[in-house]
Amino acid sequence: MSVNFEKTKEITVAILREISKFLDEGVELITFDDIKRKLDHIPGDPRRVPNNLWSLERRGYIKVDRASNSVKLTNKGKIKLVEESGSFEVDGKWRMLSFDIPEDLRNKRNQFRRSIKRIGYKQVQKSLWACPFAKADEIELIIKEMKLEKYTAYLLVEKTDIDSHLKTLFHAELMLEK
Repeated sequence: MSVNFEKTKEITVAILREISKFLDEGVELITFDDIKRKLDHIPGDPRRVPNNLWSLERRGYIKVDRASNSVKLTNKGKIKLVEESGSFEVDGKWRMLSFDIPEDLRNKRNQFRRSIKRIGYKQVQKSLWACPFAKADEIELIIKEMKLEKYTAYLLVEKTDIDSHLKTLFHAELMLEK
């Protein structure tokens, strides 16, 4: 049996978005039944929704409380939504990120680097990364989830002397916004 990773990713993101919509509406407890009713439009066999939900729980994207039969989105799930969002809204500010993660945490450092690239950060210098997109503010979720607070510095910058360099670095992405 072959696994279609793109299809799995599509289903994962669709389910996480539905759960997120509940949270945006101020719903505290989301039940499996609520989710199943809302997921009739996602790709694939609707009878597989419970299996998909268990898979999301095993992978750490959701937390299931069996006593109340409810579902919560974890930080990891929120991060996945940020990474997969197509939002490239620019507000004129630069999100700057500097990190120095020790060698004994190499795997975590590599995972962190992949994650920040997925939300739009680009390397400016060896230890400095930048992003113009508002969604990049969610970097704090990633930092907390990976427990890297003591190794990172996050800055929201309105003015910088490397503005022209940053605009050149993000030229293609900024042109898409216009």
